[in-house]
Order: sequence, then structure tokens, then C-alpha cells
Amino acid sequence: MNEIKKIISIISPCYNESTGIYECHNEIKKIFSKELIDYGYEHIFCDNSSKDDSKKILREISKKDKNVKVIFNASNFGSQKSIWNSLKYTSGDAVVLFFPVDLQDPPELIIKFVRNWENGYDFVYGTRDKRQELFVMRFARKVFYKLINIGSNNKIPMNISDYQLIDKRLLKEILGIEDKTPFIRTIPFFKTDNHKGISYEWKKRRVGKSKTFFSTAFDTAINGFFTVTNAPFRLILIIGMFLSMIAIFLAFYNFIYLFFYRPDISRGIPLLIVSLFFFSGVQLFVLGFLGEYLSSINTQLRNKDKVYVKETINFDD
Repeated sequence: MNEIKKIISIISPCYNESTGIYECHNEIKKIFSKELIDYGYEHIFCDNSSKDDSKKILREISKKDKNVKVIFNASNFGSQKSIWNSLKYTSGDAVVLFFPVDLQDPPELIIKFVRNWENGYDFVYGTRDKRQELFVMRFARKVFYKLINIGSNNKIPMNISDYQLIDKRLLKEILGIEDKTPFIRTIPFFKTDNHKGISYEWKKRRVGKSKTFFSTAFDTAINGFFTVTNAPFRLILIIGMFLSMIAIFLAFYNFIYLFFYRPDISRGIPLLIVSLFFFSGVQLFVLGFLGEYLSSINTQLRNKDKVYVKETINFDD
């Protein structure tokens, strides 16, 4: 009697990635035909309404290879929402949350993910500890992860990516979360401590240009900041205490200065001007944070960005 193979689900979101789809498909196919021959797999491409030849190529590949499954979204909902929606279509014993079509994350890491998962870990994640990108971007990412750990009850590893493999039982728990705008890479840490990280180098794109613009990356970062942590309010508290100490110091300094030196100016005018601008800035700072939280709550309640799937291929009805 033949032993039933365990299935690994792999999700690859794409948008206008016609130059990289063939290579991405071949890399996964090669891994499971040579290194992970004891496993079955399903490679799920979720297309965000591409405008190039991506749809045509995906139809062609999925017709020849039944391990390839395709989800065509009606619009470009972004990588995070596409991944979150695609998780509901997976049928594997373990799921690779994100495997990029551009191959900036090494395909061979999936082998290490699977081996460690078989050793009993609930999920295995990759950390992009080396990056082939500008120093400014590396520094910004470092600051981001420092900030989200300020108010998080769970330690989020530095440089963590969406490139993770999670067990289907953990996936079931994750999908039970009512979150319309999830920051996916951090969610498993709130469910289990049984995990392992693997460091790797994030490389330059092999083909094509990045479809992730600064505005998209910024929106993702802001969403992660307000989803994962209560750091904004904690930062406001710390800054407020710091500013109060400065205000007390300035009041004491002005009292001593005016009492002993008696300058020929109207008392209190300099302090009033400085204080006006100083605390007006603080108020705007606080209002900005509150506005972001209210916007996040509004998005969750209205659910207007729910992914609308136009067509699926090779999924059992």
C-alpha cells in the first residue's frame, strides 16, 4: 500500500510579473522533483489583475501542470490581502505563506523550512539579515522593527519576512482571526512560541522591475505598526512625560533668570511664544496618531477592501 504524501502549499502573489512566472514555476517544480520527492505540492499563484501577459502565462502553465493553481483577483488588492485571501484556498499539511515570483528570496530555503517543520516546529520563518539594497532602506527597516517591538507583547524578530512555512493546524487558528488588514508575517508569533528562524540574504531581482512602490511599502509599514503594537500610545506617553520635564525645567530657568538678572523685556513673552509652538506641535503629533488608529478601525468595520475573486483554476469545486 502506497503511503500518502504530505502536501506543501506554496503561495505566490503576482502583479505584472510575466517575465518571472516561468522561472518561478520551474524553481518550485525542480525542488519537489529532486529535493522534496517524498512530498506533494500545490503552487498557488494569486494574480492581482495584471495588465501584462501574466494571466495568459498562468493559464498556459496551469493547463499543463495540475500542481499549479491560480486565483485571478478582480482588482489589485495588494500582496498582503492577496496572500490572506489565498490562505483560505490552501489544502496542504503545511503552507509557505509567500514565495516571490521575482525570486529575491531563495527557493532552496523551502527545503530547510520543511525539514525543520518535520522536526516538530509549528512554523519556520526566514529573516532577511542581509539585503542587496540601499543603506537607507536597510536602516529604515531596522528602525521599524525596533519600534514595533516597543509595545508588542510578543517579540518580533528583526528583519522577519512573509517567507514562512506554517503547519495547517496553526493556519486554522490564524484564519480564525477577524482582521481585514492583517500584517501576516507577525501573526504566528501571537499564537505559538514553538518556532524557528533561518537567516538568509535577500537578493536583487533577477528579472523585471519591482512592482512595490514606496507608497505601498509605507502603507504596509504603517498598517503593521498599528496592527502589531500599542507603541504609538506608549510613545506619546513617553514623549509627553519628556516634554513635561522640559517645560518644568524651562519654567524654573526663567524664574531664576528673571529674579536675578531682570532683563529689559516683558516677562513671560519668550516663554509663551516657545510654548505655543512647542505644544501645538505635540497636539498635532498626537492627533496624527489618533487619526491613524481611527482610520484603521474604520477599515476593519466597513470591510470595503475585501478581495473579490473573479476566477480560479485547478481548484476542486
